[in-house]
Amino acid sequence: MDHLRMVDMEFYGYTGCLPEEKEKGQTFVVTVDMECIRIPGAMTDNLNHTVNYAELYERIKSFVTTSKGDLIENLAYEIGGIVLDYSDIPDRVSVTVSKPQAPVTGTFKTMETTISRDRRLEAGFVHNVVLALGSNMGDKEQYLKDAVRCLLETDHIKMVKAGGLYETEPVGYDDQPYFYNTVIDVMTDLEPEELLNLTQKIELDLHRVRTIKNGPRTIDIDILLYDDITMNTEHLIIPHPRMYERAFVLYPFKDIREYDGPVPDDKSVRYIGKFEV
Repeated sequence: MDHLRMVDMEFYGYTGCLPEEKEKGQTFVVTVDMECIRIPGAMTDNLNHTVNYAELYERIKSFVTTSKGDLIENLAYEIGGIVLDYSDIPDRVSVTVSKPQAPVTGTFKTMETTISRDRRLEAGFVHNVVLALGSNMGDKEQYLKDAVRCLLETDHIKMVKAGGLYETEPVGYDDQPYFYNTVIDVMTDLEPEELLNLTQKIELDLHRVRTIKNGPRTIDIDILLYDDITMNTEHLIIPHPRMYERAFVLYPFKDIREYDGPVPDDKSVRYIGKFEV
């Protein structure tokens, strides 16, 4: 994930529960951490493809210095909205607001809150899903990229994070080329069966043909995890029943999620590099 940060911006404002806070005001320290999959300007070197710090600074300053609400929690929440409204580059923003002169009796450095806002959640993408992707036919890396592109173009999927790209020895049917595999962490507004239907459609669109069980394929998309649910239907089992038996799943999975369990070593796995979506 890429980050854009505006750290320790100091403003004089009037947010507070006490009348004297609204009358006399005090110093507020604001830090904004913007998170996205990729900052386009990092590759194009074009100011229009990133956040203009000067413009955003002025918008935050204008709000903080004129707001007369009660809570710094609300102040931070509203600043998050200003950031998300200003630019569509950040997917998520965390805002920390500190009151170093808070009217509290005692010794302290500051009183502060951190509020996070996620564009995907606020747009209705409320389900967190981990998907595994694999290909061992044709341009394998391109098939993986095409599959992710198809997922994102539906407007039902938002990317959170991608694991690395790995070359892996086939499992179950050995007489076939090695695979390229990765795992992606996404948000979606689809229910599990709807998501399964979508992934199967994308497999067909990318010319997946099921002739041999565990055989060669242009693309394979498996649902590993869906929120914290457990389900077992005729068509879908979650968590995926064999995910913890497969090194080609667990290696990229460890790139995006905490996992300290065993990893099978009966098949070779080679790290290729970062999977660029």
